[in-house]
Amino acid sequence: MLYFILTLCLIGIVLGVITIRSQQQRDMLQRRFNQIIGLRQLIHLLRFHRRQSHQALKKTPQITQNLSESIAIKTLTHSLINQAETSNKPMYRILNKQLDTILDEWPKYSVQRNQSTHGKAIRHVLYLIDDTLTQCLITSEKEELFKHYQGTWPIMLNAIDSLSRFRYAIENYKLGSDVMARELGLHIQILKRRMAQLHLPNEPSVPPLIIENLFSHYESIDLNAHDKELVKYQLYQFSLETSDTLFHLFDLVLAHIGNELSIKLPELTVREDKKVVQIIARS
Repeated sequence: MLYFILTLCLIGIVLGVITIRSQQQRDMLQRRFNQIIGLRQLIHLLRFHRRQSHQALKKTPQITQNLSESIAIKTLTHSLINQAETSNKPMYRILNKQLDTILDEWPKYSVQRNQSTHGKAIRHVLYLIDDTLTQCLITSEKEELFKHYQGTWPIMLNAIDSLSRFRYAIENYKLGSDVMARELGLHIQILKRRMAQLHLPNEPSVPPLIIENLFSHYESIDLNAHDKELVKYQLYQFSLETSDTLFHLFDLVLAHIGNELSIKLPELTVREDKKVVQIIARS
């Protein structure tokens, strides 16, 4: 009888330890995904700030006052630093310094430099997401999911780089230049191919109709129109649509991973930038 009671106690202790460890792992995953959620919101804020500052720099005379979302970006960044794990805090502090420079100095930038500096900051945030998400997948021992993500990640980065090159080419575009037209066309082909490669496990690639509808907008732009500024404006608007689609696809990948780990990510669509600003500004 005593042996039976001791056995039951031992089993209870083992189960208790397993339960505690499982809960601790679950809590850690949730904390890390909360950080990922915050980083994803920061990307949307930075993209919105880039659009607003781009418009301001394009106006004559230029608008140089601080943009309203600057406060939201600073508030969220400080919150992310405080929540970051100790080993990751240095990278967050570097990001904070980078963002402070952008928010203070953007009125002095050219349009190209404004695009470039915002792009570098967004990539920095993406790397922080990648680092945190990789830790989550390794801890949860989801090997197949980790392999898929490792395959998707470079495609995403390469697509973002291709989009950056496309935007750089827009600012340098000259009417009637066959060389510039070919360069834009090359960037479009690369973007189209890379975006089509983004997909979720056990699901087909991005529906061709989404890609075709997006890039049909580019085909409708008359690169030889007489109004150069109108052409550049239409090309830039297309780049915004492409950016929205690209980050939406990345959001779907993140949501899928969260679902596989039994952690639900809140929906954050590509049109919620203003709402994010308002929410953070009130917090």
